[in-house]
Amino acid sequence: MNKVIVGLLIILFFGTLFAQENEFNSALNLYKSGKSDEALRTFYKVVENYKLNPKTFAAKYFIAKILIDQTKYSQAEREINRFLEKNTSSNYVNDFLYLKVKLNYDQLKYSDAFKEAVKLVENSSTSEDKFEFKSFTQNIALNHLTSKQIKPFSDEAKDRKLKPFLLLVLGKKYLLENDNVNAIRSFNEITSSYSSSDEFKEAERLKTNSSTISSYGDKGILIGVMLPLNDNDGKQNLAGQEILEGIKYAISEHNKGRENKIGILIRDTRSRKENITAIKEEFVNNSSVRCIIGPIFSDEVRIALNEFRDVDLPMISPTATDEDLTDISSNFFQTNPPFSIRGRIFAQYLFYVENKRRMAILNAIEGYSPLLASNFVDEFEKLGGEIVVRESYRSNSFDLSEQIKNIASQSSTIEGIYIPLADKIDATAILSQLVQHSLNLPIYGNQDWMLVKGFETSPDLSNKLVFTSDYFIDFNDKIFKDFTEAFQDVTGKEVNRNILYGYDTAKYLLTAMRNIDPTRKAIKLKMESGISSVGFKNNISFDQSRMNKFLNIVRYSDGIFLLVDKFRAGR
Repeated sequence: MNKVIVGLLIILFFGTLFAQENEFNSALNLYKSGKSDEALRTFYKVVENYKLNPKTFAAKYFIAKILIDQTKYSQAEREINRFLEKNTSSNYVNDFLYLKVKLNYDQLKYSDAFKEAVKLVENSSTSEDKFEFKSFTQNIALNHLTSKQIKPFSDEAKDRKLKPFLLLVLGKKYLLENDNVNAIRSFNEITSSYSSSDEFKEAERLKTNSSTISSYGDKGILIGVMLPLNDNDGKQNLAGQEILEGIKYAISEHNKGRENKIGILIRDTRSRKENITAIKEEFVNNSSVRCIIGPIFSDEVRIALNEFRDVDLPMISPTATDEDLTDISSNFFQTNPPFSIRGRIFAQYLFYVENKRRMAILNAIEGYSPLLASNFVDEFEKLGGEIVVRESYRSNSFDLSEQIKNIASQSSTIEGIYIPLADKIDATAILSQLVQHSLNLPIYGNQDWMLVKGFETSPDLSNKLVFTSDYFIDFNDKIFKDFTEAFQDVTGKEVNRNILYGYDTAKYLLTAMRNIDPTRKAIKLKMESGISSVGFKNNISFDQSRMNKFLNIVRYSDGIFLLVDKFRAGR
């Protein structure tokens, strides 16, 4: 062939690749900036106008993803199935299977979602992928399927790595359904035939515990309550007393008209280690005590967790927020999310719900402000977002002109500013500097913004404020009004924040104890399964991290605070 012609063909080939690369990057930037319709059209061009190459597969992936996000499920399904039929050996197979899981899950087709998720577990090649795929596959099964729906998958599995996983999931579901005989049978099959599997140790532990499960109603079922109700001088601890009122009311509501009632065993810690030690001996040796509410302060919780360290008794605190408490004990559940989790939850909300991709950060160097900011940044960047500029300031300094100036220089490229306050007093100076630099961007922050005064001095900017809070009460909600009236009729007391901490926590625990044999182990397993309880103050849901995944998203609007969402983090 003529050398000139060969040269021209080479130039033409690489020119085409370069053009496709540009087109693909353009589509990706449109997608990241939230312009999904334009991105979709451009990704289609990448697929249709160029010869097949790796960018084609990536473009097809984003086409399907955007169609799912837009709830165009039929189109998305066609795109996914077409790819999987024609590209069985592609590196993108797992990515498309994951989209198929999401497609079915979003349409409430849980059995189909589980089927595709099982394929992902089977295909996983790295330990990291395997852990992630097993985690969400198990959650689908335990939260949305019955044992009858799971069993065929377990029976038909031939792969020696997949089979024990499905047997373990099936056994856990049997436990939740109060079918201990079949649960033990599933665990036995793992321990006898799959001793080298990842599931062996957990199956062995669950088998032992399942063998000791007693029938519901054989004995009185008690919730242990350990709170600081008085101090050493006998003076009442108001917070502890009010939280107890909420707990007692939730349990009295639950017991109305029920034959199998649940009782409470109340003990006063008086914030003393000696009392907590004595309470531990009593609760552990009383088989009727199946779980514990309390303590409420992080330092007391720390003492209790060390005392109960070797005891399989689930403990849930309505209010403790220290970061490391769940690391001390695998039986501890934290209703009030610690600050590191709050930063991560808000990052997920902004990325997934508000479609933010480029953010600025302004945080104080004191208090929990840097912790919130750091965890927000880590999660936001992990999701694929970009922190364009990050500035910090000293709280109460009132001089932020340099920091705001640096943020303002990037105003055309950012979509909002995350400002977790260390002190409400800083807000006035921040708002003033933002106005002076004509920075009229959405502001995102923590619940300290709820305490700020002077929003009226910068109304345009204030109306762009959205923040997270571990509590938010809609006083105009009819259900809440009915609740407060009924509570006052029974107790003679007005509902307040502490009462709701106790009420919401007890209500969640009672939800977890429903429809299972409420042994200590079964309750813990149910709590880790992801079940949710709707609360007045905040919703509650856990996974294996045992930290509440919910936070309230609140917006300021013309002088009032409005609940935008009770948002649950995805992981």
